[in-house]
Amino acid sequence: MPDSAPVEPQQPVEQYPSQISCTEAFDRLTECYSIGGLVRHYYRYGEFNRCSKEIERFKFCILHGSDPVRVQQWYREEWELNKRTKGTSEDVWQLRR
Repeated sequence: MPDSAPVEPQQPVEQYPSQISCTEAFDRLTECYSIGGLVRHYYRYGEFNRCSKEIERFKFCILHGSDPVRVQQWYREEWELNKRTKGTSEDVWQLRR
């Protein structure tokens, strides 16, 4: 019998926020493109940030921000994606040692 990783049950969509702030999404986008944001990201992760996550968040907000069901689905998808793929700055520091 092959080993399989334990599968976490998906959390219900209702537990995620049903509203998204376009002002906050725009603020995050402008912060990402600022000199400080770019330098901070390069220092922490060792590469320049293309701000694609912030662009996608702002575009989603403009197009679908008034639909609470789609907003909840988007938050769940973002949470699952971050859980699977996001590294930490510790990964970079281990490489630098």
